[in-house]
Amino acid sequence: MKKVLIATAVAAFLSTGLMAQTHTIFVHGKSDKSHNGTSTTDVNNYWGSAKNVVGGSKYFVGYDGRTDPRTYGSARAQTNLTTVLTQRCKGSQTCKIVCHSAGCYATEFWLANLGGTAANKGFNITKVTALASASGGSELASALNGITFGFGGNAMDKSLRVGTARPAYNHNNTAGVSIFQVPGSKGMFGASLILPGEDDYAVAYHSSCAYNQAGGLDKCQASLTQKEGIWPFRSNKTYKMFSGHFRAPSVPVAGLYKNHSEIKNDGWR
Repeated sequence: MKKVLIATAVAAFLSTGLMAQTHTIFVHGKSDKSHNGTSTTDVNNYWGSAKNVVGGSKYFVGYDGRTDPRTYGSARAQTNLTTVLTQRCKGSQTCKIVCHSAGCYATEFWLANLGGTAANKGFNITKVTALASASGGSELASALNGITFGFGGNAMDKSLRVGTARPAYNHNNTAGVSIFQVPGSKGMFGASLILPGEDDYAVAYHSSCAYNQAGGLDKCQASLTQKEGIWPFRSNKTYKMFSGHFRAPSVPVAGLYKNHSEIKNDGWR
């Protein structure tokens, strides 16, 4: 009888293991194209060969890259994100999310507004790998808005203004899911004149490292204190990562010497 029970338990364990599936969910950022889709197809090839650095099954949250990533509707980020995560991250299925740029804005917005922890809502999300996250906005979008008196740019551009992105949701609420930041420091002369601190030519470290305040930062760590202001009135100012956010363990404090596009290849982290 004991042998029968053991055999039954082993069979059940093996059956459960075979049924369980683990997926990687890709969420893209700003684009001048529509990548609308919720399947295994990378519509309009946003990720290119970067998707191949991750093994196993992959699903793509695609939407119109010109729209506000916080919105619902046809070809919108929040609707398609909800569809994919509901279909692929519940029951015996487990997911890791890989987001890039404004795709991290969309992902964090979704988590913050879930209304509880992901686990309590039935979602099995192991972590988020945030590549060059624009969840804190970009000074480039703010500058575009300023020089055009609010008339320039599409809905995505307007959502990425620093003054819009930072108060858009509670960045400390990640629904219990750990978000691992992967920042890039390979800037470009023109953009780097506008972006404070280290940048990847599209977003600065205050955004890609999930700091709780915008500022000129050159390191990615849990807390950073630096002197700021004009001499002799300089004083210490402390920046901290939002709760639930961490630098990816394989990334050095100085970040990666990659630009905004190149960092898409780091979804394996």
